[in-house]
Amino acid sequence: MNRHFYVLLFLLCGVLMSCESIRTPMQVSEHFWLGIKTKNIALVKKYSLADSIDETEDLSSLENVTSISFGKIIIDGDYSEIETTLTVSVNEKKVDIKLKTYLKNNNDVWKVDYQKTVLQLIVNQNMAEVFGDIEKMTAEVTEQIEESVKEIKEKVVPEIKSEIEDIQDKVLPEINSKIEQAEEKLLEKLPEFKNIFDKFLRELEKSLEELMPVEEEAKTQET
Repeated sequence: MNRHFYVLLFLLCGVLMSCESIRTPMQVSEHFWLGIKTKNIALVKKYSLADSIDETEDLSSLENVTSISFGKIIIDGDYSEIETTLTVSVNEKKVDIKLKTYLKNNNDVWKVDYQKTVLQLIVNQNMAEVFGDIEKMTAEVTEQIEESVKEIKEKVVPEIKSEIEDIQDKVLPEINSKIEQAEEKLLEKLPEFKNIFDKFLRELEKSLEELMPVEEEAKTQET
């Protein structure tokens, strides 16, 4: 009885090991990223190369993966890479990250190179966070500028307009007063100008009268 049990257990282990060894790179990648998505470190380690992941590896630093899709797959001997697209949540914003899942065939079993693969996720994740911070900072600066412009329109412009009106109220009457004073002085001088002009006309008339006899005498001599 015991003998049959051990034989059956041995066969079962063999079947399980056989199933494990025939997993394709795509199947291994699917299980690996499922572990990343669910933060299941045991599942991630199971489908990772032993020398590519630390025993104390922590997945909590990775952003939440909401969806996973795969593209082109390349197999070159004992090495494989699969185009992978992850949608992660960064600063409450969904971001698509494109990377490659790197695998190696070790004793007829495909395993993911954890360090090489996840490093891409970390780098892209950090870049997304930086760009997110820049976008946030730009939005804040834009908002401050808009508030400043609004404040200028509501406060500064009316103040400038009021000052201009005050200047007009003060300067225009002074200008009008100067013009009136100039007009009055001009009117005061008009009689003087008239006398000068009349004197000029009299002298001109007198000069013409003095010339007239001379012209008549010249005509008489000619006849």
